[in-house]
Amino acid sequence: MNMELNSGVSSTVSGIKAGLFEKTKDVLNYIPIMEKEFSRVESIIGNELTPEAAYFYYDFYEMALELREILKDTDAFRQDVVQKELIERTVNVCQELEDDKLWSLLTGVVKVDHVDRGYLEKKIKDKTILKILRALKSSFR
Repeated sequence: MNMELNSGVSSTVSGIKAGLFEKTKDVLNYIPIMEKEFSRVESIIGNELTPEAAYFYYDFYEMALELREILKDTDAFRQDVVQKELIERTVNVCQELEDDKLWSLLTGVVKVDHVDRGYLEKKIKDKTILKILRALKSSFR
């Protein structure tokens, strides 16, 4: 019976990892789209925008909706709520984090967005999501 339980747990874990892998491929497709928009606006303006200016110049509303839909259904979404403060502190060291921690950051931003509408779009515009996605991409190498 214990072997059957372990087998069931093992297949569940494998299923979760497979689902996260598919979600990873989906969200990583946003990297070139974000980079293109940042480059387009920054080439017009002449330099990187301040967070305040980014909120008005970049248009990521539709992308934020799409990312919210992709991320809200992941198993990682069930983890504890990641507070804004933790997100802000952690993003600067995201290159050092493992993929599960990066997923927690991504889903944490979505969770905060449920309470603080517009937070996800703000985090796209200030390049936080791009930093996390790049770190996630690097974690698979």
